[in-house]
Amino acid sequence: MDLDKDILFPRSPDASSLMVACRPQDYSASVIARAVEDCGAHVINLNVLASHTSHGDVQVALRIDRRNPVPAARSLRRFGYEVVEIDAPEADDPYAEQARSRANELLRYLEI
Repeated sequence: MDLDKDILFPRSPDASSLMVACRPQDYSASVIARAVEDCGAHVINLNVLASHTSHGDVQVALRIDRRNPVPAARSLRRFGYEVVEIDAPEADDPYAEQARSRANELLRYLEI
């Protein structure tokens, strides 16, 4: 699902967003928060969407206080939630390529 998360959450460079899905009877905000906190992150926002998946699953949009949402996504999967989408600020960072280039230049100098 291509969801414009700017509608749900204002942009933040130090936060990332995840979309999870689960059966309606399995939804629990406290379990979702526990799964996220299990990897050292915190839930900033949690929104249950009015739209459901084609299988009738509830969709939940989360924003967490980490730039890298992968550990939280793994934890959510361990708790039985399906991670449908991940949106990390690194992908939108215009300076990421420049930082990578500079790091590669530094490594070349160190090899000399």
